[in-house]
Amino acid sequence: MVKKTLIILFLCFGSLFSQTGSAVDKKNNELKSLRNSIDKLETDLSKIKKLESNSRSVLQKYDQENLLLNRAINNLKHQEKIKTREIEAMNDSLKLLDDKIHQLEKEFGAYIRWLYMYGKESELKILFGSASFNQAVLRYKYFNYVSDRSEKTSGRLKLSREKILNLRTKIKGDIAYKNGLIKQKNVEAQKLLSRKKEKEDLIKQLGRNETNIAREIDEKRNAEIAIKNLIARLEEEERSREQKRHEQKLKGVDQPSVPAFNYSGFQSFAELKGRLNWPVSNGTIIRAFGENKNNRLNTVTLNYGVDIKTNKSTLVHCVAEGIISAIEWIPGYGSVVIVTHKGKYRTVYGHIADIEVSENEKVRPGDVIGKVNETLEGNILHFEVWNERNYQNPEIWLARK
Repeated sequence: MVKKTLIILFLCFGSLFSQTGSAVDKKNNELKSLRNSIDKLETDLSKIKKLESNSRSVLQKYDQENLLLNRAINNLKHQEKIKTREIEAMNDSLKLLDDKIHQLEKEFGAYIRWLYMYGKESELKILFGSASFNQAVLRYKYFNYVSDRSEKTSGRLKLSREKILNLRTKIKGDIAYKNGLIKQKNVEAQKLLSRKKEKEDLIKQLGRNETNIAREIDEKRNAEIAIKNLIARLEEEERSREQKRHEQKLKGVDQPSVPAFNYSGFQSFAELKGRLNWPVSNGTIIRAFGENKNNRLNTVTLNYGVDIKTNKSTLVHCVAEGIISAIEWIPGYGSVVIVTHKGKYRTVYGHIADIEVSENEKVRPGDVIGKVNETLEGNILHFEVWNERNYQNPEIWLARK
């Protein structure tokens, strides 16, 4: 029984290390890519600053870098969680292994005591000292059994002690690795804080010029096209993914390599029409769905969603159950998060800072996506609702206040 338990325990260790190791490797590769992008952005930022220190180009670079830094921080947080779970699992296994070793030591002690008492006599004495032939056979068999069990238990004890030593070494290494992740995360967080301060100072300078505000509003025209193209890409990726899974099933593949997102168990998004939660707890719609004319700046823009003006650092919440499909930076709307819901519905959240979610992550109604980012016009959240490739009027969907 002890032997079987130990074998299962060691197999679990191998599976645990393999899975977490693979996840950490994947996150490390993502982190390297992010850091390369951050380094390139910082180089571009330095060049632009020398030519035009107070320009909207610098502001855009700040927003881009902030998104990348935020992703790097979330990556490190995710790795930290993986390591924390791994360390906790190993500590639990360590306790179980300690208990099993204690049990083996008791068994081994009992065998050693028996051999000490009777093992000094030769096998011949054991046989001839027996009262009958049957007793001699039984004594001989038991002598061999005890000797064999003693040797095997000794071997398992040695193996278990080696495993426990390796496990303690692994835990020590993982704790050191986790502490390194925390230090990296703090460095990136400090850099992000510094960039935010620089951005706030620049916004104060640029916000005094109406031309800059007009250009920002004008950028939203191109941003809407970019969002439309992004939605179309997500639709095509989903269709292609389903087709590949179907083909693999027809070929008899038990576990298709293409990941599937099962929305069937999610809350019906269509049924939320007219009672959808607002993405922010407070705010006023300053640009409605459709065409919007700015009389002061004499500009007309087509809005695929609504723009909600709110307070600084207001939390942005997911309006319904879904999967994070994309996190992109789009000029005009900054960091954009797209959530896919049941029934091929999607919600779009623009001007997001301090993003707390990752792509392919499941989210529930009310989960925090991030905070409203500051723009030249103030703290404004851009919000859209789509069904397949058709944009909807969010005001029809949102619950009345």
